[in-house]
Amino acid sequence: MAMHCPQCLTEYRDGFTECADCHVPLAVGLPPAAQPVEHDVKLVTVFGTSDPFLMNLAKATLEDAGIEFVEAGDDPNERILTAMPTGGDTAQLQVEAALEAQARAALEPLLNPEPVPETAVETEPETGA
Repeated sequence: MAMHCPQCLTEYRDGFTECADCHVPLAVGLPPAAQPVEHDVKLVTVFGTSDPFLMNLAKATLEDAGIEFVEAGDDPNERILTAMPTGGDTAQLQVEAALEAQARAALEPLLNPEPVPETAVETEPETGA
């Protein structure tokens, strides 16, 4: 006859009468099926691109900032040899709504890159021939 702990739902074989962890008497039968946990989290899209290089930069940026995200919109199984999404689909990064401002601030350099001033570009010195 199957037994289980009514607190932690651990199953026990015949011969046990008390849960080894909770120290409570075991109940007869199988433990009830665990109810699926539903998460009520509102996600917002903070980044989208069809460029895998930019997507990897964005993911690394959010990871470095400690911001959890989910990737949506791109099906890697639909990609062709170029590793680019087909059909112009864009992959998107989504974060919890409460973290939107923090994520957008971290991604700002990717969303709006600053142009490199011409004076900062190295040029070859002209040689007189």
